[in-house]
Amino acid sequence: MKLTYFLFAALLALPVVAQAQTKPAASKGPAPEPPIYPAPEGVWVVISGSALNPDKPSGRLVGARVFRADAGSNSYKELGQIREAATLADFRAIAGPQAIDALKATQKLASDEAAWAFIQAHPNVRDYGLQALDMPFRQALGTAFLDASAKDAKPGTRYAYRVQPLYATAELNRAAEGKFFEKTVEMGRLSPLPRPRTSYVRGLDSVMTVRWVARAQPASDPLTTVYGRVWRQGPGERGFTLAADRLLASRERDSLYFNFDERVRPESLYRYYLQPLDFVGNPGPASDTTYALSVDPRRTALVTGVSARDTAAGIALAWPALPAKGYWAGIEIQRSRDARGSYVRFDTIPASATSYLDTRLLPNVAYHYRLRALLLGGRTPDVASATAMASHRPTAGRPPLAPVALTGEPEGRHVRLRWQPGAPDLNHDAYFVYRGTSRQDSLVVVSPALHGNITTFLDTAAANGRRQYTYVVQAVNKNNQASPFSEPVDVQPRRPMTVVSPLGLQAYADGTALRLSWDDAARRDAAVVAYRLYRRPASADATGKAGFKPLTDNAVRGTSYEDEGQPGEAYQYAVAAVDALGNESAWSPVATVRVPAAPLLPPSRVNARPVSTGLELSWTHPAVAVPKGYALYRRARQEAKPLRLATLAPAQTRYVDQTAKPGTLYIYSLSALGAAQESARTPEISARR
Repeated sequence: MKLTYFLFAALLALPVVAQAQTKPAASKGPAPEPPIYPAPEGVWVVISGSALNPDKPSGRLVGARVFRADAGSNSYKELGQIREAATLADFRAIAGPQAIDALKATQKLASDEAAWAFIQAHPNVRDYGLQALDMPFRQALGTAFLDASAKDAKPGTRYAYRVQPLYATAELNRAAEGKFFEKTVEMGRLSPLPRPRTSYVRGLDSVMTVRWVARAQPASDPLTTVYGRVWRQGPGERGFTLAADRLLASRERDSLYFNFDERVRPESLYRYYLQPLDFVGNPGPASDTTYALSVDPRRTALVTGVSARDTAAGIALAWPALPAKGYWAGIEIQRSRDARGSYVRFDTIPASATSYLDTRLLPNVAYHYRLRALLLGGRTPDVASATAMASHRPTAGRPPLAPVALTGEPEGRHVRLRWQPGAPDLNHDAYFVYRGTSRQDSLVVVSPALHGNITTFLDTAAANGRRQYTYVVQAVNKNNQASPFSEPVDVQPRRPMTVVSPLGLQAYADGTALRLSWDDAARRDAAVVAYRLYRRPASADATGKAGFKPLTDNAVRGTSYEDEGQPGEAYQYAVAAVDALGNESAWSPVATVRVPAAPLLPPSRVNARPVSTGLELSWTHPAVAVPKGYALYRRARQEAKPLRLATLAPAQTRYVDQTAKPGTLYIYSLSALGAAQESARTPEISARR
């Protein structure tokens, strides 16, 4: 499958334990992160792509010891060793009985004994294809270790792990003494995976198909999306239940796809959402909920048999009732003045209706109608109903004059219109208010018939507070003769518009640079023109918006930003979208990122010279301040290992060794002392008193 490329890069191209050490060696780039990952089952330690067994060494590495301590403590306790299962029964107990059955099916093996022989002959996980994605299988194979005791830890609990490699020879083990992998992990956090979104939904009478898509991470990421967990709420159910626990993702170019199919109850409404999982089972941010109806639009009933009749009150439409089904959302009425097409949506009425009276008419104009049944979820049948035509023809007479003095102004969240009659008219019947989005746009009737002396109208349907609407008024007499339109008036309602929130705020540290990115909310709301960023120091006590401050004076254009942090400090970020009117959306979910602590460096430019009271040593401070001070080491020429002579204050740059004996050559070196660690020592210098 296309998944293999990036998945195996994440699972198998891991750091080699033989390179682990207590002090980092000089290198051109950062060391790879130790492959130790918190998971729902506990904490997984993955250090090898091949089975580890001291009785059957397949390389220099034959095992590993795993130690754990509370974060900030140096009291490490051994948890166990990484090594393969010794017997078929042990393998089955760790990997599960289904693992042997799956192996026999994929490799076409006749018996459990043949499967065990295959395992013994194939220690490398690459020989097992997609079955190598199962972490208990890797544990039984002897390439991973599970600390199940960490499973019940409270969210936010932090543990420090050490992995001590074991080699095939005593000489290699002596050389590796004191060298280990070390990593601190935090329990109960969501995995920083890209949020999926629904890309395709199709429901037929008894089959539902849903597809989600997410951005694919680079193969170098330590945790990548591998599975999706599908949750479903069916008809009559009060909550969501698990529909698929491990839905395997597939990759196409730079996107991941999750394809889900299931048999469902016909003519029912379902809701789904998907939560991505990384390769050790940690969940990421869930997708939005999608609605799906198990109805095939090609087999649903159409509105047929429509008749249209011209009456004194308007054009009356009638049709047979739709079948009584729970999936109807309504009936859409479309109208056109052109029999060849150009239909526009005129009105939407309940699905139970069997008639409609169109009173918004111009005299002596032929109208064509088309009706379409609507399904829940916005889906429609493939073919609309037949066309019906009628022409409303009033009796002869002089048409009324156009209304005058039309004014419009916002009233609360709505628009209030007022006008005056063009002239006294005993034959006057009603006024109609028309609305459009510009003076060049087509106008549609938005009011009922305003009979009698009513010369005002409150438009409550002008829902877009970002748009200026154009209004005109038309008078109609009792002969159904219409006046010309009044002079137009333009009004913009004072209706605050909800600005969509940005999704998927991502933050990571690149040295002291903190790189932020988020999705483009303008794709979902065309009014979004910029973003406003907020930041606060990460704190367990901070809740809600407490402590957040704007990150910049001006709104940010684009969907990324680079901030600067202090080494060792953690920050929390949120982003809001801003529209062209300055309205701000709700905040995105908070993203937390920590700047790596600055490396601890030894002093530089160390000098030594004899003085009257002994040997004087002097040095300059390193570029990064030390928290605890310095350690001074000394040895005589004939001594191989130096001993600590003194512990010095952080501000100290000079020390006199008064215990130096005259005529003796001494060799000195210094190291910097941190809160819980010590730096490498400076190059040795010598001096004689």
